[in-house]
Amino acid sequence: MAKLYIVATPIGNLKDITLRAIDVLTEVNVILCEDTRVTKKLLSMLKIDFKDKKLLPYFEHNEKGKIKDVVSLLNLGYDIALVSDAGTPLVSDPGFPLINHIQNLSSKDKENFQIEVIPGPSSTLSALIYSGMASDKFTFLGYIPRKPNDRKKLFQQVRKSYDHVKATYICFENLNRLEASLEAMHEMLGDKVEVCLCRELTKLHEQVIKADLTEVMKKIRASEINLKGELAIVFRFKY
Repeated sequence: MAKLYIVATPIGNLKDITLRAIDVLTEVNVILCEDTRVTKKLLSMLKIDFKDKKLLPYFEHNEKGKIKDVVSLLNLGYDIALVSDAGTPLVSDPGFPLINHIQNLSSKDKENFQIEVIPGPSSTLSALIYSGMASDKFTFLGYIPRKPNDRKKLFQQVRKSYDHVKATYICFENLNRLEASLEAMHEMLGDKVEVCLCRELTKLHEQVIKADLTEVMKKIRASEINLKGELAIVFRFKY
């Protein structure tokens, strides 16, 4: 029976690859790649020969159109691995439409293949652990919206939901927009918020800053944070 493997890959440190992930990437016939160049680099570093494998682009703007092709390959008996550029697929990365489609197929339409998840690195969980904030209940918000009004709406929803859920919140942001996002957070949520910024997780220049929201904003204005790339933000009300 063919398998579609959902394979987590390192978010920075190559040593975080799992033995299962290496085995799967070595054995599969086809790899669905968010960026084939990134995946080829990873395979080369892992010394996995890919000259006889099909490395197919599978990213945000083409994934829905590729679903039927992937299902056809599975029905033909091809083992397939789905990888993103870094971390666990589907978590703010490609893959959700495909898995959702397959899981909603009838038993007959998917009797020739099955899905298997190969867990591994996750910037979301790593940031949550670094934060030291309550981890019994947490909500992942994905990327903070680009538009100012949408940012404010997101934090308004957080404010409304907190009284019922009392969770820790995790989101992603581009560092170029970090200051604007924290200002929106401050406007909608007030001062009584603690924040943990996690940048370059597992990499050489990993940086973790935890403080009250107002203090974090001061550090940004004082250029104590390198505003390049992306980061995970963990935050929680202090009451």
